[in-house]
Amino acid sequence: MWRERWHVAAVIVALVTLVGQHRAASRVGDAWEADRRQIVRQLAQDAGQWSAERMKGVWASSPSLAWRMALLVWGFAGAVVAGCVALAVAWRRRARGHPWLRGPHPRVAAVPWGVWDLIAVFAWLVCGMQAIALGLGLAFRAWHLAPPDRYLAAMVQTMIMDGLALVVVALVIVRRHRASVKMLGLQPRAAGRQMLIGLRGYLLWLPLFVATVAGVMVVSRWWSVTPEPQTVVVMLLQESRPRLLLLLMAMVAIVGPLAEEIVFRGVVYAALRRRWGVRWGVLGSAALFAGLHLDPIAFAPIFVMGGLLGWLYEQTGSLIPSMTVHFVHNSVMLLVALTVRDAMRALGVAP
Repeated sequence: MWRERWHVAAVIVALVTLVGQHRAASRVGDAWEADRRQIVRQLAQDAGQWSAERMKGVWASSPSLAWRMALLVWGFAGAVVAGCVALAVAWRRRARGHPWLRGPHPRVAAVPWGVWDLIAVFAWLVCGMQAIALGLGLAFRAWHLAPPDRYLAAMVQTMIMDGLALVVVALVIVRRHRASVKMLGLQPRAAGRQMLIGLRGYLLWLPLFVATVAGVMVVSRWWSVTPEPQTVVVMLLQESRPRLLLLLMAMVAIVGPLAEEIVFRGVVYAALRRRWGVRWGVLGSAALFAGLHLDPIAFAPIFVMGGLLGWLYEQTGSLIPSMTVHFVHNSVMLLVALTVRDAMRALGVAP
């Protein structure tokens, strides 16, 4: 009884905190939003710099950049073609009554936690982040320390949030329900084979992901909406300190996917699946996953990716395939962002 009251109190405090943060942001403004708009304006002003003649000059002066761009373009095109072929083969197998992925695979474990536990997890995460922010603020004031710049602060905050999410899951889910790691989808058996299954599933969904991105671009142009880069892309474009860049890449490619798969697939999807079944579990966890990225333009592509990750977990009963896809996808997006940044700097249009 007391434990439930603490959860209710955490939900109330989290709601009050989120409302207060929203009002403060509407009054003060978002510095990252200003940076995103500045980058979009600068790219629009310097659009003429991306001519074929200028790009040929850049490739001639920087062969490594030319090779990297060629590798990305041809590698991505080859992956899409391979994905179309793999999808056609899998569709034919499915029409004959075979599963999408060659098995057999273990089923997703039945879990004892439900939707209320999910609400408690996110509420305690908000409360914990607020408590840590207040504690750090008081410590900086007490010891007269200069606050870190917002790039470092944003990365530290994200890493703390990822770590705190795992701690909250351990306390609210694992400890309370005496759940094993297998219930969270952590099945290390035949890890290499599971990674290959994840990559094959990624190829199957890649054509749909590309079609979704193309559709978003067409709709954005039709409605005269200019997509803005995500905060992590802004940091990659503007940050030049090597150690901070390495920390950012580790956070995006390794730490974030690990924590997000445990939370959104191992905990959220399993609870929604228990309450509403597989279909709504996949759709609901994907929608929550996309919504918490706080990017309306990128909602549809992230939703499709979240659907793939939930589908892979349902098909294999393990988080290793979805973690593999998440690692690979984020790493490729990082490589694309860094290549675009280097090309912009070579053209003299870097923000």
